[in-house]
This record gives sequence, structure tokens and C-alpha cells, in this order.
Amino acid sequence: MFGQVQRLEVENFRSIRHVEVSLGAVNLVTGANGCGKSNLFNAFRLIRASVEGRLAAAVAEQGGLASLLWAGPRQEGPVRMRLKVAAEPFEYQVTLGLRPASELPLFPLDPQIKSETVRLAGRVLVDRSSSVAKMRGLEGPWNLRTDLVDAESIFAQIRDPERYPFLFQFQEMVRRWTFYHDFRTDDSSPIRRPALATYAPRLAEDGSNLGPALFVVTEQGDNDSLRSILADAFPETEFVSDSEQPFMVLPGIDRKFHPRDFSDGTLKFLCLVTACFSPRPSPLIAFNEPEASLNASVLEPLADAFAYASQFSQLWITTHSDILARAIVKRVGCDPIHLVKVSGETTVAGRLHRKGWQSADD
Repeated sequence: MFGQVQRLEVENFRSIRHVEVSLGAVNLVTGANGCGKSNLFNAFRLIRASVEGRLAAAVAEQGGLASLLWAGPRQEGPVRMRLKVAAEPFEYQVTLGLRPASELPLFPLDPQIKSETVRLAGRVLVDRSSSVAKMRGLEGPWNLRTDLVDAESIFAQIRDPERYPFLFQFQEMVRRWTFYHDFRTDDSSPIRRPALATYAPRLAEDGSNLGPALFVVTEQGDNDSLRSILADAFPETEFVSDSEQPFMVLPGIDRKFHPRDFSDGTLKFLCLVTACFSPRPSPLIAFNEPEASLNASVLEPLADAFAYASQFSQLWITTHSDILARAIVKRVGCDPIHLVKVSGETTVAGRLHRKGWQSADD
């Protein structure tokens, strides 16, 4: 299928020396706390940042390249982080390393791109080494670029959709990938305040446009299925949305409850299901440990929301909750990708067969 991510490969990223996984429609990543699930998730996000043209900023946000490199035993010589993704019909690979001290870099924590390649249907169209890149369009000869900044990807520096339409097309596709890592629910969280009433095609990654996004779902999406899932999770509770924020109505109480009154779990659950019901869904939606702070009673309805989203989007879900994992497997029939940590290294133990993950009743 066009745009579906087929393969992800990560090398020398934090606890990951080398992991390669083949991806399907629903990708359920399981494993114990501390096994490296979030590291794999964050490596995936770093690929998106590189294609969006903000690699250096994303590396800085995570503490600089030195904090991202493989921390285990090393052989002599430089350590290189390599990230690779195949998303039909594209393939993208970027290799990063530390800057040599002999260069007296102004910003030593910035990454240095050692190599970068872009392929379309197997054909190499970008072949880069540090600040020099050979590039060609879909037809025609190679062109040489020698003026690249070696801290940033090719996508941040080449903006010519007429000459290199494949770069523009791949970047636009990846920009629509959505990663939900966490939703702040503290008193100062933007989710607890009214949002600007403007059209929201999907939930923002920080949930800050929850009100407008949920309102779009109720007006233009599958509101009946959404309300059914909310009713299963919160019986005898009605959720009402306007263009700025949702409200909660409880039986026997005259006033509406605002998001500032919601419990952390209720607010987070509402964000998760809103992300799953967008009328204009992302081609890929990734959730990192969505069960955090949720009561076990809402995990089955949450699995229903993920099953609904899987009809329209490729999903990546990391979880250490057996209840949620079994519920997802029961609904969509995927084989979980199980991670373990051996001597400090994250490895793929294999895919757990779905029959072993059915509920006891099955």
C-alpha cells in the first residue's frame, strides 16, 4: 500500500545496538519496563524530524547526540547512529556521528550527518556524504551540491518541488505521521483550558486542540461509534463538545464539568479516542504507553478505539499492559513485537503468536 511503513531499522541509538522490524497494519510493541520500547519509539520520531527538516533541533531536545548514541561496549573507532525507514515506494537512511574535536565545533552537541540516502522504487536519487550530495531528479544526470550544512538533513536545505518532486512528496507524507508520547494533565496543561475555535483536522500531539478536534469528530466523523466507546468507558456519563472545549454531564448534577474538573485519566482517555476518530486520519499514528494513568476498566474500550483507527491508519502502539495488549490482539489479530533487554541491549525476542495472546475466555 502506498505510504505504508514496511520496515524500520535502528542502530546505535541509546539501548539499541541494532534492531530491525518489519511492520504491518497494526504494530503492537510489548515488553517489560526499561526494555527499550520508548527508545525505539523515539528513534522513529527522530526519523520524522529529519525528514521534516528539524533534525538538529530534535537531537538537541533529547540532550544532544552524545546522549543518544549507543552507551554499551564499543569497538575502537567512531560510533555511528543509523536510522532507516522504508515506506512504499520510498526508502530513507541517515547516519549521524559526533563532530571531531579537531574541528573545534561551535556547537559540539549538534549531530554531524555522515551519510544520507533517498531511494524511490529502489533507485538512488540522493547520495550524500557530510556536506556534499549527489542528486538527480526522476530523469536526467546527477547534480553536485557542495554547500550543505552538515548538521541538518537534505530536506531542510533543498526546497525545489519542481526539480526534486520526490523529496517534496516524501516529506509531505511523513509530516502527516502523528506521534502521541504523552498528554500533560497538570493544572497548567493546555488541555484543561479552552482552545482557539478553529478547524482541527486531527488532534495535536500535545492535545492542546482537544475541544476543536473533538467537535470536528462529533460534527463530521463517526460520532455514534465514538459515543458508544465513551459510554462503555464511562457509564451514565455524557460528553458534550463545543468548538472550544468538551464538557462532561453527570446524572443528578445540574452543572456541566469543564476539563479543569476532569480526572487525569478521563482527560487522557478523551484525548486518545479523539486521536483515533479524526475524519481526516494520519497515514500513521503512533502511541507510546497509552495506558499510563488509565484505570484498567477503560482499557477494553481503548482497544475498541484503536481497532476503529486501524481501519484508516497504520498504527504503532507500545505498551507494557498485558490487558491492553490482549484486547488489541483479540480485535485486530496482530502478532506483537516483543522486546527484551539482554546485558543492557534492547533486542527483538520475536513476534508473539496471536493465539497465545487471546483472552482466557477465547
